[in-house]
Amino acid sequence: MRANAAFGRIERWDDARGFGFIAPEVTVAGGPERLFFHVRDFDRSSARPSVGARVRYTPERQADGRWRAVHVAAVGTSQAPRTARPPSKRRDARTPVPAPAGGMRGLLIAIAVWCALLGTGVVSGRLPHLALAALAGLNALTAAAYALDKHAARHGRWRTPESQLHLLELLGGWPAAGLAQQALRHKRAKPAYRKMFAAMVVLHLLALALWTFA
Repeated sequence: MRANAAFGRIERWDDARGFGFIAPEVTVAGGPERLFFHVRDFDRSSARPSVGARVRYTPERQADGRWRAVHVAAVGTSQAPRTARPPSKRRDARTPVPAPAGGMRGLLIAIAVWCALLGTGVVSGRLPHLALAALAGLNALTAAAYALDKHAARHGRWRTPESQLHLLELLGGWPAAGLAQQALRHKRAKPAYRKMFAAMVVLHLLALALWTFA
């Protein structure tokens, strides 16, 4: 159910995830105190969403009873930010972010080392064959977790906590995580996440090496 256009201010904005919340200027009886909105519902001819910016939007009540803002556009903003740089250099919100240089090569090298350690462990009897099956299942679970999180990010739904994704990586699902980052273009534009992912890979390989050769 949609209501007439209203005005409010952006109360919260997560640029990395592409969603935020709007606080209405006028709260009517039975109306929401704040509304969720996604970057895809924001007018791209306006300035980039920012906390405190005044916006015009259309409230929409979803099937689950929650309110959402659609057709969101900034109002009362200067046009300067739109002409600060040539249009050819502006990145569309849906334009894929390029992967870090050498990211895929480093990932493939790490996977090769991982496979070598697993093979050595199995041949030496330090690792049971059941461990390989468990790792295969864990990587399938990790790939599914990344796909679901990407889907949630696109549709403005609740996300999988990053701590859970990192735990799956540490336990051995990092190969699937790394490949999912590349294939889905997910999480790879966040330097902090990438650093933690690299730490999970190193810790897992060290633990596997100690188990295999100690």
